[in-house]
Amino acid sequence: MLVSYLQRTGGLRKLQPVALSRWQQRTLKTQRTLKTRGTNPKKADKEEEKKPPHKGYFDELRETISSWQQSTLNTQDTDPKKADGKEEERPPRKGYFEELREIMIMPLTSADPNIPTKRVTAKYCAQKFTAPPRNVTMLSSDFIDDSLYNPAYGYFSKQALIFSLREGYDFSSFRDSSAFMDVMGDQYKEIERELDDVRGITRQLWHTSTEIFKPWYGYAIAKHIAEQYMADRKANVHDDPLVVYEVGGGNGTLMMNILDYIRNNEPAVYSQMEYRLVEISPKLARQQLIKHGSNNFVHANAKVINQSILDWSTLESRACFVVAMELLDNFPHDVVRYDYDTGEPYQGIVRVYDDSEYEDNYEPVTDPTIRSYLAARKQAAPEYKTPALPSELHRRLRRQLPLAPNMTKIEFIPTHAFRFLQVLGKFFPRH
Repeated sequence: MLVSYLQRTGGLRKLQPVALSRWQQRTLKTQRTLKTRGTNPKKADKEEEKKPPHKGYFDELRETISSWQQSTLNTQDTDPKKADGKEEERPPRKGYFEELREIMIMPLTSADPNIPTKRVTAKYCAQKFTAPPRNVTMLSSDFIDDSLYNPAYGYFSKQALIFSLREGYDFSSFRDSSAFMDVMGDQYKEIERELDDVRGITRQLWHTSTEIFKPWYGYAIAKHIAEQYMADRKANVHDDPLVVYEVGGGNGTLMMNILDYIRNNEPAVYSQMEYRLVEISPKLARQQLIKHGSNNFVHANAKVINQSILDWSTLESRACFVVAMELLDNFPHDVVRYDYDTGEPYQGIVRVYDDSEYEDNYEPVTDPTIRSYLAARKQAAPEYKTPALPSELHRRLRRQLPLAPNMTKIEFIPTHAFRFLQVLGKFFPRH
C-alpha cells in the first residue's frame, strides 16, 4: 500500500537498469565474493599488495646462480685472517692466452728436474735393473723395447699370456663361424676365470692364428717349406739339408706343427733337417723347451736359442728358411720430428724422473740406426715426402699464427724392423 501510494505521488521513482563497464562488473563481483566469505576487502587488498611481482625466467636463473655461488663460498675453508669480516680481494680474471701460457709452462712432475740423469739403452736395463729405472733418459725405441721385453718387468715377460688349447678344434663339427666364435668365447671366459682366482696376477690374454687353427696352420706353412725345398734340390740350386730358423716362437706350437708334418710326410728330409727357434723372452723360451720335452715324440733336431735376433752375430752360409709370424708387429719404433724452418729431423728421447713420471724430449739425430734408415729411405724413394712435414707454403703460413709450433707432428719410423732386415742380409744371405 505504501509503495503504491509513493509511486502515484512521485515520492518513489522507479529504478532504471544502468549499464556497467567490465571493470565495474569485476569489482562488484569481487566485493560480493569477499562479503559472502566474511573477508574484509581492505585486508584482502593489503594481502594482495604483499604478493611479490611475477619473476621472469632470467630473474629466477640469476637468483639461482647467486645462491649457488654463496653456498659454494660458505663451504670453503675459512681463513683465520678473514674472521674479522674483511674479505680478501680477488685477483683479476685472466684471459685465455694467459691461462694457456700458464698451462704450457706448468711442470709435468713434482720431482726435481735438476737431478742428473743417465743415458741408458734397453740392453743395459735388461742387465742392470729389476724394476723400471728412474732418473734416466733413453731413445724412444729403447724405452718401448725395455717396456716390452725386459726379463724382470717387461710386458711379454710378465703379463702376456697366449691363448692355447691342448688339442685343436674339430672344425667339421661347427655349423658356421658363429658357432665357432661362441665356443672360443666360452673358453676365453673359462681361462680368464682361472686367472682371476690367482691373486696378484695382471695378465692379458691374447691369441695367434697358430694357436687357433692348429695344427692346420702350421701344416700349411710346413707344406710350402717342404715343396720349395724339394724344388730347389731338384733344380740343383743347392744340396744343403733343410734348415729352418723361427724368430719369436711364442708357445712353440708352430715349431711342433712344422716338425710333425715334415716327419710324417717327408721322412728323408726330416732325417737331416735342422730347426732353430730364436726367442728373446726367457719365459717363452722355457715354455717352448717344456712343450718340446712333454710332446709324445721329442724332435732331436730342434733347438731353442734364448737371444734377440737383433743381436745375432753368427753367419749362416747354408740355404735356409726364416719364419717370423709374430715379429714385425711387435718391434719397437723410433720417433722423429722435423724442424718447421729447416726440415731437419730430431730424434725422440724419453726422460724418466725420480717419481717415475715420463717426459718426451727431442735432440738432433745422433743414433746410427735412425740415420741409416732415413738415408736408405731417401735413396730408395727420392720422391717420397714424409706426411709429418707439411709443404713450404703451409709452414710459412703456419708461422704467422700465434703460438705456432717450431716442430712438426711426430713420425714413427720402423728402425727395429730395418735392423732385422740388415741382420737377414748380413748373417742369412741365402735365406
